[in-house]
Amino acid sequence: MAPIRGPAVPRRRLGAELRRLREEAGLLIEDVAEALECSTSKISRLENGKGIPKTRDVRDMLTRYGVVDPRVRERLLQWARDGQQQGWWLEFSDVMQQDAPLHTLLALETDAWRSSAFQVSLVHGLLQTESYARAAIEAILPQLSSRQVDRLVEVRMRRQAVLRRDDGPLVLRHVLDESVLRRPIGGRTVITEQLRKLLADIERPHISIRVLPFDAGVHQAAVGSFEITEFIDNADHDVVSVESLTGNMFLENDNDVARYIKAFEDVTHHSASPQASVRMIESALAEHEHRT
Repeated sequence: MAPIRGPAVPRRRLGAELRRLREEAGLLIEDVAEALECSTSKISRLENGKGIPKTRDVRDMLTRYGVVDPRVRERLLQWARDGQQQGWWLEFSDVMQQDAPLHTLLALETDAWRSSAFQVSLVHGLLQTESYARAAIEAILPQLSSRQVDRLVEVRMRRQAVLRRDDGPLVLRHVLDESVLRRPIGGRTVITEQLRKLLADIERPHISIRVLPFDAGVHQAAVGSFEITEFIDNADHDVVSVESLTGNMFLENDNDVARYIKAFEDVTHHSASPQASVRMIESALAEHEHRT
């Protein structure tokens, strides 16, 4: 399998460096926008790593900032070229607006080395079976047509390729609430298939699955589901995705990320051990099979 990498990291690196150079030059975003004859929102999006960089714009910005070192210029221009890549998920743009937070998560997971996630209601998307994903999408987005559901299910299945990368699979640490095991999403047949998959995934060396039991008491993650994506290069800020009813919120501030790292450590501490988690999944599976 070819390496699965995306444009998120080079765009974020480029944006952070462009912001630093602009501030060192004592310029405002408005000054740069005027010099490049573009909108301030374009400059802001580039600095936030959300815009698709054009090498001509980056070259002009570096000149405006007084960057003359050819090695520095070439490094940033290479980040711009790398950031122009299009993620595979763009071919699903017809339905991605129905699940906008997934677009950002895909970009982050594609470039991350580790993801640490706590889920209150559902199995993590990277571990869902096709039937489970379909049932979840139909329940959460009831306005979609059957074709749109099919397309989003395909996205979620292709998303899981990051767990099979030849150049290093994404490391996944997943803590799920015990209620996820008991909730028959899609019916008994679907949930039994899903639980069997979890038991198989636990055997994979880069995947950790822990269950937070009902009797765990109060913990720091009681506020809800979240995911922390971590990058191997210290130049890249880790990102926290926090689920909400109106859409995911993405946090990059160091203090925010640190708080969620502590919350994940706390919820992991309150979780059952890996061996006990396996027994809990097996018990839930047996219960669903008995009721089928």
